[in-house]
Amino acid sequence: MKLPSCFRPAAVLVLLVPAACSYDLAERPTGGPVVAAVDNTAPTAAPLRNVRWELRELAGQTAPDMEQTPYLLLQEGRTRVEGRAGCNKFSGPYTAPAVGQLRLGPLATTRSACPDLAAEGNFLQALNQAQNYRISGNILSLYSDDTLGAPLARFRAVTAKK
Repeated sequence: MKLPSCFRPAAVLVLLVPAACSYDLAERPTGGPVVAAVDNTAPTAAPLRNVRWELRELAGQTAPDMEQTPYLLLQEGRTRVEGRAGCNKFSGPYTAPAVGQLRLGPLATTRSACPDLAAEGNFLQALNQAQNYRISGNILSLYSDDTLGAPLARFRAVTAKK
């Protein structure tokens, strides 16, 4: 006997419902330890762009105390970098021709009379020497040549710019 097409979905349900209801609840384990799934994947790395990166290390040393925390922000789309070198602000173009490569500058800076211009100069020099980068979690490391040696500077992601 051939069923009309309008009755076929109902016929499928008639066959599936008894099969689903035949599950024996007595076979379901009760008590005993609960096993939780653990996610061992690495944390997602922060994006390079549209994140405020605050200086944590400069030339292998803890970032110097400055009037304000030095930071940089690479803008998406405009290929502009902006930030603060401590007391003075800076901005300029950047290029990232490939993943892991980054060139900053030339950078223009304000010229305020600041108490620690030497530390600012060292920070800006590190930015000008940067050619490569690596992001691990929320840490950005800038390198002059390859990413095998000591980084010029290390930054921590603080906030994403909206």
